Amino acid sequence: MSKQRGARRLDEQGSVELVIGTHERDALADLAPQLRAVIEGEAEGDLATTIRERLFPTAYPDDPDRQAEYEELAGDDLAAGRRDALATFERTLEAGRSERGRWVARLSGEEAEAWLAVVNDGRLLLATAVGITDESCWDEGPDPEDPASVLLFYLGWLEEELVQALQHGLDATG
Repeated sequence: MSKQRGARRLDEQGSVELVIGTHERDALADLAPQLRAVIEGEAEGDLATTIRERLFPTAYPDDPDRQAEYEELAGDDLAAGRRDALATFERTLEAGRSERGRWVARLSGEEAEAWLAVVNDGRLLLATAVGITDESCWDEGPDPEDPASVLLFYLGWLEEELVQALQHGLDATG
């Protein structure tokens, strides 16, 4: 039986059932191309630059030589990982099914981890867009008049649901 809403672990391999509203699924589908544009460097402007800096933070801010070496060694892999996770996210968004106002998908453990990565990246994107720089900026919660703020709050809930589902049943000794 499906949860009303949220994520639950289905088996030892980490499969997860995800149940969200169809409007929430549509909002996630709208967020994906925005995230892709930032990851691919296609989004322009100060905000896009700031978001990219949050998605790909400087590893060695005080050592330009080490930073250049780091970017040469890891930069393409980090971007490729984000692109791969986003592709999995988009593919599984299309593969889910809608029923009575709910959208339901069964995700493998690997797919659920990709969702977790994309949801986290989406939170970084939206937090930057609404001007949240740290947790204290969020003390008041979402602004109900600002769709980006509400979606950011929702993504926090979804991220927590995915983490709990992926953790469920794991051995405490890890």
